[in-house]
Amino acid sequence: MVLGVAKILVVEDDSSLRTVIRLVLEQADYQVAEAPNGRAALDQLADESPDLILVDSKMPLLTGVELIERLRAQPKYAKTPVVLLTGLPGSVPADAAADAIVAKPFEKDDLLDVIRGLLGARA
Repeated sequence: MVLGVAKILVVEDDSSLRTVIRLVLEQADYQVAEAPNGRAALDQLADESPDLILVDSKMPLLTGVELIERLRAQPKYAKTPVVLLTGLPGSVPADAAADAIVAKPFEKDDLLDVIRGLLGARA
């Protein structure tokens, strides 16, 4: 974290939802980076080190679960907290390596509570 401001990478293929999440996070004083899919996120992560990553479960090119598997295989991101966003919580594999799963649609306060909990546990 830079000067106490956590940086969050939002990986979501729905641009409208990505914008809403960015606004919610910015209002809560987080620094936000965005990626429209898993492959773009991996490219971005070559240059950035977020404190937490929000990942949509269903995306083209690379699903959220596949992205998390790739992140966990990299020592740099093996311990970075990851929140998986899903419209179908029952469809998430039991062995998904996310630190938390948030069902869509979600209340902004519920999402922020999960994020604060994960970032607080890491501090």
